[in-house]
Amino acid sequence: MEIFAKAGSADILVTLLENQGKLFLTELKRKIGKGSMSTLNTRLIELKSLGLIKDEQESKFGGRRYIWLTSKGKKIAKYLLEIDTII
Repeated sequence: MEIFAKAGSADILVTLLENQGKLFLTELKRKIGKGSMSTLNTRLIELKSLGLIKDEQESKFGGRRYIWLTSKGKKIAKYLLEIDTII
């Protein structure tokens, strides 16, 4: 639960869910629109270590990083959206 107290964690999961669960890093940053790229990368590392997201670096097109939700990440993102509607 500690991860969700950190800035941007919930935003990342919900944004990915709202975009069919996958985005390139630059798209994710643009859609979230707040915080630094450094903070975003730190949160992505933390979410990945919890098994909520996966990522892959393309070998072409300048090595864009692609990020998507795992099934566990999708479940949690759906709960976060539900909590938001209750609040």
